[in-house]
Amino acid sequence: MLALFGLFALLAQSGNYVTYRLMRDLKNHGAEGAAVFLREEYASGPNNRMYFAVHLEEGASQREFHEYMPEAPGPVGTVVPVVHDTRNPKRARTGLRKDMDFDKERPVVLLVGGAGVVLLMVGLLLCVLAVAI
Repeated sequence: MLALFGLFALLAQSGNYVTYRLMRDLKNHGAEGAAVFLREEYASGPNNRMYFAVHLEEGASQREFHEYMPEAPGPVGTVVPVVHDTRNPKRARTGLRKDMDFDKERPVVLLVGGAGVVLLMVGLLLCVLAVAI
């Protein structure tokens, strides 16, 4: 039973883990640049999906990425600051590098993920001991 709780905890925080890793990598190794607002797409909930194209050096193909925002940053064609991964420009976030904040995801990843790993290991250990006895 503990192993199932641990597995559930790991699955529950997996989205926060992905967001945390992306934000941490962008803050530590991302390149600042600019992106052009392309279009807005309706999504259920309070935020809509906004599409942007990252400006890259001359000759490189433009890479699109999207973010969920409550309102558009301006009319189509608006240039916004962006931090992107140089290896994969689709991994990008609007804003400046110094303003990136991933402090909300870190405690969830550490607490829920750490507890999930401990519960999973203890549950598996108890299963192995029960089979061995």
